[in-house]
Amino acid sequence: MWSFKDNILMSREDLLNQILNTRDIQGVTFLGGEPLHQADNLWWLIDQIRANSDLTIFLYTGYEEDELVKLDQLSSIHELCDMVAIGRYQSSKRNINQQWVGSDNQIIMYPENSREAKGHGSLNQVELIISDTGGINILGFPDDELLNDLKHL
Repeated sequence: MWSFKDNILMSREDLLNQILNTRDIQGVTFLGGEPLHQADNLWWLIDQIRANSDLTIFLYTGYEEDELVKLDQLSSIHELCDMVAIGRYQSSKRNINQQWVGSDNQIIMYPENSREAKGHGSLNQVELIISDTGGINILGFPDDELLNDLKHL
C-alpha cells in the first residue's frame, strides 16, 4: 500500500490545486501516518478545500476522543470534517465487518458541520485491483478465506 518511491515534497498550495483540479472525485480522505502531526497544514488545506469546493472531508486519526480534546483538535474536527475515524487499530479487536474501520474500538464520527449522511454499518467491502502484469492490490479488510484463495491464483 505504501510507495517505495522517493518522497516528493510539494507546497500546500500546489497540493490544494491538484486536489481541486482532479475530476470525478466526491471527497478527500486524509490518513496516516497521523495527519494531525501536521495539524496546521492539515487544517489550512481542509479549510481551503471546503471554501473552494463541495468535496467531502474524511479524516482518519489514531487519537482517541479524549486525546483530541487535550490536543485542542476537536473543535477543528467539528468545524471542518464530514466524517472522522477515531482510534488506533487494535489487532486483538479486529473486525472486518465494519465499514471504514478495522477494529471494534474505532468509531466513525459525523461532526456537527458534517455534509455527509450518516449511514455506515456492518459491511465488508474489498476491492481487488489486478494490474496489467498480473499483480494484485487489495484494498479493504479481506477475510482469511479470501486471502487463502488469492494465494492459490
